[in-house]
Amino acid sequence: MRDESLRTQISLASITVLLIGCLMFAFMIIESALADNNFRALRRDPGLGALRVLVYFIPFYAFVPLYVYLVGDLRLRVLRWVVVAIAGLGFVFWILHHLSHWYFGGRPTFSSHVIDLCLHTLGLWLLISSIKWARLPFAAREIDRAPIASKVALGRE
Repeated sequence: MRDESLRTQISLASITVLLIGCLMFAFMIIESALADNNFRALRRDPGLGALRVLVYFIPFYAFVPLYVYLVGDLRLRVLRWVVVAIAGLGFVFWILHHLSHWYFGGRPTFSSHVIDLCLHTLGLWLLISSIKWARLPFAAREIDRAPIASKVALGRE
C-alpha cells in the first residue's frame, strides 16, 4: 500500500503544482488587463523568453503522473530517480525565480508572496514524496500487488 500511496501523492502534487503555476499566470494576465497599461507587466515578466521555458515546464509536471504509472511496476530504481530529478529541478527553479522577484522588489507585500509560498510547499511535497518512492525497497513493492479486496478478505488490512 505504501508504494501506491506514494505514487498517488507524487501524481497529485505534480498536477497541483501545474495548476498553481497556471493560476499564477492567469492572475498575471488579469492584473495586466485591469491595469490597462497595454500588458506592459507581462512583457517584462514572464516575457517572451520565459514563455519558451514554460512550454517545457508544463509537460514535465503534466506527464509525471503518467510516467509514475508506467514505471511503477518496473524494478529499475534509476527510473524512479528521474521523478526526483524533475521535482528537484522544478523546486530549485521556482525558489530562485521567487527570490529574484523578492530581491528586485517585484513582491513588495506578504500577499504577493502567498501563491509563491503555496507553490514552494507543494514542490517540496512533490520532492519529498519522490525521494521516498525512489528509496522504497523492492520487497515492499511486491507486497502491494494483491488487490485491496483480497487483502481485506484475507484479513491483512
